[in-house]
Amino acid sequence: MALLRDFEIPGTGFVVNGAYHLIVNVTTEKRLTDIMPPVDKSSSTGYTSRDDKDESKWNYWKAGYIARIAIEVFDSRESRDLGKKSLGGFGTSPTAGSSDVDLATPGKDFKIEFFIDPDSSDSILTQAYNHLKTTEYYKNAVEV
Repeated sequence: MALLRDFEIPGTGFVVNGAYHLIVNVTTEKRLTDIMPPVDKSSSTGYTSRDDKDESKWNYWKAGYIARIAIEVFDSRESRDLGKKSLGGFGTSPTAGSSDVDLATPGKDFKIEFFIDPDSSDSILTQAYNHLKTTEYYKNAVEV
């Protein structure tokens, strides 16, 4: 499984049409207990509400299984299969990917995180691709 979408090679302005975006690593963490939520100075308590329905904020503090995604981008599947170098990537370092692409979980630097549903019949990898397809960057990507 992979996602096809255009990719601008960082720092060049050159766009590869239909580049092959491949998840190369999904790490998981079991957070046993809730931790303090992030600071929210607009809140009367000074912290983000634990009742917040915005799931994107849960990665800061909620107990559960958290996954972190790393993506490499190739010009095609064939290039990847031939062992060619990737064009770039996301989720591996602060300098990875195009500077105008923000896939990182808000407040998590470069990390792309989501909560794993341990009761899902989908594999963690499928859940990771499904998470990516909810982002603005990958919403129109083609799954292959």
